[in-house]
Amino acid sequence: MKEVTAAIIKKQDKFLICQRSKDDELPMLWEFPGGKLEEGETLEQCIMREIMEELSIEIKVIDIYDKTIYQFNENNIYFTFFNVQIVSGNIILNVHNDAKWVSAEEIQNYQFMPPDIEIAQRLGNGFYS
Repeated sequence: MKEVTAAIIKKQDKFLICQRSKDDELPMLWEFPGGKLEEGETLEQCIMREIMEELSIEIKVIDIYDKTIYQFNENNIYFTFFNVQIVSGNIILNVHNDAKWVSAEEIQNYQFMPPDIEIAQRLGNGFYS
């Protein structure tokens, strides 16, 4: 089973969401940033590496928000969504088309990647922690 991590980054009651590049699979949809687990790393190391690669910021993992399984082309992909905090750096978009800080109410206005839809809905309904 493929494992993927994603970061829920909250700052002043807003969540960071990122828009996929027009060249990505499922282009221009919104997502919580993150990526695939590489051999030999923990899930925590994975999310920290992915966020540094994608956004040029250092994060600290707080805890796990949720774990989900998404089926894609008859393959199961295991997602771990982490609550994280920014430790240092300024956001630089290295792979995404755009990034926005949105409130729980605003999050419902964006079209998310299929694996992120349920998480976005829960955050939009006030279920964060």
